[in-house]
Amino acid sequence: MVVTDDRSFNREAFWAVFERFENVNPTEITHPEVLDFFGTDSVRQFDALVFYDMPEVVVPTEEQKQHMLQFFKEGAPAIFLHHSLLSYREWDQFTDIIGGRYYNKSPLITEEGDTLQSVYQHDVEYRVNVVNAEHPITSGMEDFDILDEVYNHYFVKDDVEVLLTTNHELSGHELGWINTFGKSRIVFLINGHGETAYENPNFRQLLHNAIHWVAAPNGRKD
Repeated sequence: MVVTDDRSFNREAFWAVFERFENVNPTEITHPEVLDFFGTDSVRQFDALVFYDMPEVVVPTEEQKQHMLQFFKEGAPAIFLHHSLLSYREWDQFTDIIGGRYYNKSPLITEEGDTLQSVYQHDVEYRVNVVNAEHPITSGMEDFDILDEVYNHYFVKDDVEVLLTTNHELSGHELGWINTFGKSRIVFLINGHGETAYENPNFRQLLHNAIHWVAAPNGRKD
């Protein structure tokens, strides 16, 4: 299942990514319907959930929050892409789920007293470094170049398992990670803004591998 919202993007190019994958048949659900979907048994029938949404100003009800938290605590096969890092800016616990946070309207004041205000830059070509080529998501992959939107000055939890990094001056360092929340091992991949990312074979390989990894039993904690 792929979660989207009303954000404008090249839908044809985006869905073409999934059409290239064998044994992947995506179903789309959008906002606000998805918020109630977490409280149903139907959400547990999907092998993997890919979040390509950005509900910045959406504030789920307390009941919806509890349903989402319970779903992820039980062991959700979830992947978050790119702008999903901006989601639910008024809900602090979402950071615990995804493993990071893009600070847009409400900057973070660090323990040292510094202000962390996230920024972005379109159309940056940069090198992605594969940290662990032994992990199933990055298995056999080498460092690669991509033209994509970059984010910088975003927050990443200290205890995530980092898969991808970059040293580009316009970008934050961590580009892909696995975050543990309850019984879930949740994947975040920062790439995926538009066609130049969709058409990059390395991005497609990462997404393909991530889908199959979270769908497998070893993608969740016992």
